[in-house]
Amino acid sequence: MKKLRLLSKRNIPGIERQIHAWHEEVFGTIDCTACGLCCRNMGPIFRNTDVKHICAAIGADPKRFHEDYLQQDPDGVGFMLRELPCPFQNADNTCSIYDVRTLSCVNFPHTNSVNIRRKLGGLALDSLYCPAAFMICEKIMETY
Repeated sequence: MKKLRLLSKRNIPGIERQIHAWHEEVFGTIDCTACGLCCRNMGPIFRNTDVKHICAAIGADPKRFHEDYLQQDPDGVGFMLRELPCPFQNADNTCSIYDVRTLSCVNFPHTNSVNIRRKLGGLALDSLYCPAAFMICEKIMETY
């Protein structure tokens, strides 16, 4: 984890492009819907837009949704689940709201995002639960 944090502070030419290529390679072999560890152990950040879309899809009242499922994220970025696992994770690890899942879920583990180099510390934490993030972290550490 320390090595990744240090790498996040260095300007390494081509690292973003390389991490994005590894993202494509790794996710070509891993099916996230067969895993579900992130849903059981981490949970997403919910933005107000996410809540609106989810509530519209499941026919829930946004205020009640907040009361039942969410609490303020300590970083003030949005909202997080009150309890894990995610209440929308099915027994077979699929997501009951997959088509309207949060942007945080769509992008997890964020290895295809812009400025991923600055987020390597977070990627190291994600790798504790996400096999794909772990594989990408291994590739980063072997290469850099």
